[in-house]
Amino acid sequence: MSLTQHDAAIKTQFVTSLMNYFKIEEDINLRAHIDDITRSINRSEYREFFRRLSAGDMEFKNPFEKISLVAMSFSETQKLENESSKNLYNLMYDLRKSIILDESAKGSAQERFEAVYISKIKDKNTGELLLNSEDIEVIRNLGKRWIFENVAGDKSYFLNIVNAEYRRVRSLHARPQLNKPKEA
Repeated sequence: MSLTQHDAAIKTQFVTSLMNYFKIEEDINLRAHIDDITRSINRSEYREFFRRLSAGDMEFKNPFEKISLVAMSFSETQKLENESSKNLYNLMYDLRKSIILDESAKGSAQERFEAVYISKIKDKNTGELLLNSEDIEVIRNLGKRWIFENVAGDKSYFLNIVNAEYRRVRSLHARPQLNKPKEA
């Protein structure tokens, strides 16, 4: 079984699981519809998709509406995570590079990198802060040492780890909103 056949088999099982979860009768058109709705969901994200689907905040929606809403929010979140991760990578890479190239400074480059107040990094031209509270939390969770050591290495590895951390931070901040009592 090749990798693409394996992926197709897993996708088929994912769609079957959704149909079973909602007790949808087996029908080629319904299966194709669910497959189309969930096309943007990556195989590595199926578990998170089911977690969001079972959050219980869509009581009055039919199964197709629920699947569609979760799939839409999922892909928007993923795009935001990718963009945030790339921006953070570029900023940290440039910061690391400028610290390493500064020959007049005292101490090791890693010590100077770790001494930077990340909450005070500003744009040279506008003077605006470049990191929001979410970015700062991701950096603190991963640690400046980890960022210093990995930002100049394998970019895809760095982006994958940072994406996962953005996802974790966002899920922690989203949970209190899901549990809030509904206003009448």
